[in-house]
Amino acid sequence: MQKVDEPKIYKASKILQSKVGTGLVSKEKIETCQQTITENTTDFEPMAKEFLNKLAEAINAAKGPQSDLQELRQSVTEPVMQLKANASMFGYTLIGEMANILLSFLESVSSIDKDMISIVEASHSTLTAVVKNKLKGDGGTGGRAMKEELMGACKRYMNKRFKK
Repeated sequence: MQKVDEPKIYKASKILQSKVGTGLVSKEKIETCQQTITENTTDFEPMAKEFLNKLAEAINAAKGPQSDLQELRQSVTEPVMQLKANASMFGYTLIGEMANILLSFLESVSSIDKDMISIVEASHSTLTAVVKNKLKGDGGTGGRAMKEELMGACKRYMNKRFKK
């Protein structure tokens, strides 16, 4: 039996091995990759705005006549996942962390209602402000406050919906 703290190792498929090779990655390649990440000058704002626009469209769709919950959840979740996946690479760790909180929340809701949409809208507004103001890193004290408020809103929602 494997202990909880031990990583589980998966053997790569032959197809994957044929695409990326086998064996160790050289120190030089790792350093080159790290340098590329460190020296990245690509502006994250246009990419983030695209994801935020898709999130806004999904929010508007969720406000309309209710259709398939799974479809609506997917349309809201996808741009949030993209923000989470890309933000840290561009130095926006606060966006990645807030997107992670929002994703956990979206995975736990069982229906779409006014309060749920309000939380997603508030998150959208906050993420938009972070991008617009180029607030890189963790956002310091303000960033911690934003994350805590988002976590608090999600927790209050869940407590209200699932209290016994």
